[in-house]
This record gives sequence, structure tokens and C-alpha cells, in this order.
Amino acid sequence: MIAKNKKGKSFGGCVRYVMNESAEVLAAEGMMADNAASIIRDFAIQRSGRPEIKQPVGHIAVSFSPEDAPRLTGDFMLKLAHEYMAEMGIGNTQYIVVRHHNTDHDHFHIVYNRIDNDLKLISVNNDYRRNVAACKKLKDRHGLTYGTGKEKVNRPKLTGADKVKYQIHDEIAANLPKCATYIGLEQRLRQAGITVQYKYRRGAEESPENIQGVSFEKGGMIFKGSDIDRKFSHANLKKALSINLNEAWERMKDEIIPEVKPRQKPSAVQSLLPVTLATEQPKPSTLETQTQPKPPRPAKKNHTIAGVQLTDEQWASLRLSEHIFVEGLEKTDGSGKFSAYLFMNDDRNRILSSTEDPDKFVKYGQYEMRLRDKMLVENGHITRATVKWWGGGTARPYLWKENPGDAEYKESWDHPNTPKEQIEKEKRERENRYRHTITPPKKGSKQSL
Repeated sequence: MIAKNKKGKSFGGCVRYVMNESAEVLAAEGMMADNAASIIRDFAIQRSGRPEIKQPVGHIAVSFSPEDAPRLTGDFMLKLAHEYMAEMGIGNTQYIVVRHHNTDHDHFHIVYNRIDNDLKLISVNNDYRRNVAACKKLKDRHGLTYGTGKEKVNRPKLTGADKVKYQIHDEIAANLPKCATYIGLEQRLRQAGITVQYKYRRGAEESPENIQGVSFEKGGMIFKGSDIDRKFSHANLKKALSINLNEAWERMKDEIIPEVKPRQKPSAVQSLLPVTLATEQPKPSTLETQTQPKPPRPAKKNHTIAGVQLTDEQWASLRLSEHIFVEGLEKTDGSGKFSAYLFMNDDRNRILSSTEDPDKFVKYGQYEMRLRDKMLVENGHITRATVKWWGGGTARPYLWKENPGDAEYKESWDHPNTPKEQIEKEKRERENRYRHTITPPKKGSKQSL
């Protein structure tokens, strides 16, 4: 069961569309339903009591899954129409419920007067969210079929919130298999104009382990992950990302990362740490020595940083641009141990440490950026920094210094080592995508003058 809500100016056009040759009137309240003309007249009489209301027409189209077709008698459809209207707060007003038989799928229409019998206006505030909740409640109440695949939805015919919701759905579906963390998913979705918002446990700090829910925003419209698709709820996304993380570790754990040597003397606040890689061959069990010999197992990498052996999960997190907190690290001068946050540079060949949270924002030059980005720039790396931007958002320019002693850093929206031909090509592609997302202004509007 899917319902689409619209409001309009003219009862004439809406009623004539609904009362086509295949129409079966299931109910009519507050009017004579002999024909389209009498329905339009009665709607117009009540509408005239509030001439200042510009959109008095309420129109709802309700369709169903093919699996529910055997149950969809006229009486059952009417029952669903009345229950749906009650959930949406539509009452004490004129309406018609009309079933159509001109398509392969069963559906009905509700046309109602937003100016009720007391000449009060029926609100449509938050009607999209209320509509989703009402449909879910009726499907659960009557055992109606939930849609099992959004790939069958006709995208070109979608408009408004439905169009944006499916755009977000398709981007998440395309990018989720390539991501192992929320950070990675955020970065990919941001390229499509989609931002991710989190709901945290009340009173808890804003950290990944305290996330309770997730929402997605595009074009000023915000949808809960579960409203886009149940598989995009926080719980299901977390599960999918965890699976991807484990698979990423399996793929990368056989890589050889060259030993990293400090480029400068480490300080108390930041340092470059060497990565020591050792391999060891697992000893065969007693059972294995008594049975037929098996092929040797591949050696497992033992990633040790400043005297501390990392777990598989810690190493995978580092390789996926996340930071980890490690205790008991040995100082390079052998004077003792310390604890610090560790993270990698963009090229994944250096590890840096900080005694402060590397994702906290600090002022550096003209931008307010993450501490890790500041540290990378100061240590001679090219980094795609996360900087605070206008309107409370963030942007991701490339920052670097030509020479370590330079007072100011360079910046570019393209990687400085990218060939100019590729930059121009990507620029043209972005411009083409932008043009295709702009809706031409209507004739007579201020924009078209």
C-alpha cells in the first residue's frame, strides 16, 4: 500500500480526472455524486466560504502490491480509505472515494475539501511523514504486502519528496558496498549532494558508539534511514559496514607496508611512528601432525607500532582513515611509555600520533579544520582536509605546503598532482551534471523575465 498526497487549486480538473470512464464511486460525503459536474458544483459551494485559501483541493492516490489483489474488494478498499483518512486527520468535510479499473494494478482515489464543514482549513503540515506512518500502520494492521524492491519504481515519474528520497536510496545502495565506515559513506554521499545526520543517545558524547539513529538530507529535505528503506536504518547500516570492514581487512592484511621512519624529531604533541612488520608461521596442531600434511598457511602480519601490537580491527581502522587510541606506546628515546591517538596520512604510508583527539577542529590559517589535517600539512603531506564552511557545513579542499618552512599553505579543489587535462574533463562533467539538475523556470515567473 502506497499513498501519494497532493493539494491543488481547482476541483474541476481533479474531479474530471478521477471520474473517468473506469471510475467506481465507493463513497461520497456531503454532495450529490450523480456525475462529475454535480460533484464539482458541491465542492465549489463549500470552497466559496474561504475564498482566500489558494489550494483547497486535497487529492490522495492509494495503490497496492499485486500480491494483495485477491483481497481488494470495494468494501475493503473503502474501509482502508476511512482508516487512512482518520490517521491523517481528514474528517468533518466533503469527500469522494473512487476506485479505478483502467490499469493493471488496483488503486483508488480520495478527493476531499480542505475547507471543512465548519469552514476551518484541514492542515497538511508534515503530511509526508504522517503519510508514511499511516501506510505502515494500515499495512501492519491488515497484513498488506510491503514492497520488496525499489528497483521497479518508475523514477522519471517521481516528483517532490518521493523523487529526492529515491535519489538518496539509489546513492546509498550504490556506495554502501564500497564503504566500511560511516566516514567513508559520508564522503561518497557528499559528492552527490547528500549529507548524513546522526542522532546520539541523550546525554552521551557525539561518538560512533553512541549513535542511535541516522538521517539523510538533500535539497533541504531530510529522511530517516528507515524511511528510505528498512535496510538503511542505523542498525542495518552498522551491520553492513561491519561486514565490509571485515572483508576489507581480509583483502588488505596480506599487503606489505614499508617501514615508516620519522621525518623529524617527535614532540610531546605529535610524532611520526615507525611501523614494524614481522611474520610468523603458525605451529601445526597435534591433530595436523598426525594426519596427512596440509599446504602451509599464509603468514599473518604482525603490525607493531612503538612496541604495541595492534589488533586486526585497529589496523583495519587505521587503513580506512579512522583514528585509534593506543596505550603503552614506547617513547623513541626510551624514557618511558605514553598513550596517544594514531592515524594515517592520505597515502597510507605514514602513521602520526597526537595526544589530543585528531578529529577536533582547530583554527589554522584561514580555515577551521581537524587537528589531523593541520598536523599532516605541517609534516609535509598533501591532505584532503575537512574544513568548516559557510552555513554550518564542511568542505574538503586539498591543502599542502610547497616547503616545510613556509608560513602559509597552498590549497586547491583538485589534487595538485592531477594532470590539467583530467581536471578540465572532470570540471566539464560536473557542469553537465549541474545543468541537468536545474529545473527550467516556468513561463511568467520572475526567473524567466
